[in-house]
Amino acid sequence: MTTADFSLPRLLGLGLSAMLIPLGSTMIAVALPSIASDLNRAPATLTQWLVNGYLLVNIVALAPGGWLADRWGHKKTLRLGQAVFAVGCVLPLMSHDFGMLVASRLLMALGGALIIPTVMAVFKVSVPPQMRHRVFGYFGAMMSFSAALGPSLGGVLVQGFGWLAIFFMNLPPLALSVWLSRGFFKAGAASAPAAAATTAQRFDWRGALLMAAMLVCLVVGLKDQPLLLLPAALLLALFIACERRTAQPLMDLRLFADRSFAAGCAIIALQNLAMYALLFQLPFLLKLLYQWGPQQAGPFMTAFMVANMLGAALGGRIAERVGARATCVAGSLLSVAGLLGLSLVDAHVAPLLVAAALAIAGLGLGLAVGPSQGAAMAHVAHSASGIASGVLSTCRYLGGIVGVSILGLLLSSAASSADLARHEQAILIFAASFFVAGLVSLRLPGRVPQA
Repeated sequence: MTTADFSLPRLLGLGLSAMLIPLGSTMIAVALPSIASDLNRAPATLTQWLVNGYLLVNIVALAPGGWLADRWGHKKTLRLGQAVFAVGCVLPLMSHDFGMLVASRLLMALGGALIIPTVMAVFKVSVPPQMRHRVFGYFGAMMSFSAALGPSLGGVLVQGFGWLAIFFMNLPPLALSVWLSRGFFKAGAASAPAAAATTAQRFDWRGALLMAAMLVCLVVGLKDQPLLLLPAALLLALFIACERRTAQPLMDLRLFADRSFAAGCAIIALQNLAMYALLFQLPFLLKLLYQWGPQQAGPFMTAFMVANMLGAALGGRIAERVGARATCVAGSLLSVAGLLGLSLVDAHVAPLLVAAALAIAGLGLGLAVGPSQGAAMAHVAHSASGIASGVLSTCRYLGGIVGVSILGLLLSSAASSADLARHEQAILIFAASFFVAGLVSLRLPGRVPQA
């Protein structure tokens, strides 16, 4: 695909499917009380199966989903993911059985794990290098926006139409995505399997099982079972040892020999560590400062996300002129400045200044998101674009989980959540995460020569 063939509707077409995945991970939170009442299930049971189950399946299947995209072809894998996701959305409409609802959520997560790395791989092989920072910036902003939009949109749907609406609402945008994205697969490179896939390759079941067990132990350990972190570390070491000895590994560890890819993975994890935790923290902080409820907190979250999207739109274009390294360093430092300002607020500070600090942090995050992903994918071979995208996506989710876990440790009780000093500690930790991301950004390349 040439620059002339690339268009915003096609980007939106592909991104729209991917946006539904983080939207689904956060939108269901507001529906849990209604589901618990209708199905006569304990809220803890619903959280375990419908929220944690969705998250675990999605994380575990991202790398295999990228592997499949490389071997089977991007078009086939994307359409399969969209079909699986659609089936998951339809199942609750057919039956209100709890088991059917669990199956629905797991299928939606599995479909999402096929969609996200495939979309990123299509961007890698279809978008011209000089536009890649820009496109990945748009994509990152869309994913962040959908995650932040989930609770608000879910609340409106549940209140107006009942909890089944959070499943049904996915179908129209999914159909629109299929229609808009059809232009990406008109006899282009992204529609066929990579050249390296022409030889038969066996799926690395041993590597997949080890990685799945490691990720499950890591995610559950970070959430509420810290004793599982040691098995997670041991499984990670075993996974690396096995992948090095496997002729056809699930994850080619040589990807990390490219310093841009390794740095991009680290930056994405560090950015999302701060961003997702901050989204969860903000309602508690505003309630403590101004006695505001979730509705009053909405405009402040909007300020953060709008600034993030503006930064993403600008970041790619800036990186095209000055390079990924300078753009990501500047964006990270801007986010640090915003969070340092936020850490100084108290009940006597005008709310407008809080919004300004959040907007500065969001703008910096947006500036860095596209160039970091674009630089990470720059030297990845087309034949490995799917698995590389799966690794990047896994880093995004794991970073968010670590950030929310840190926040949970600091605000684990009602007394802690009402302690402004604890909130300041959390914000400083998230500022440090952005600062480290800025240091890691020094490993990224400079300006990409124009084609």
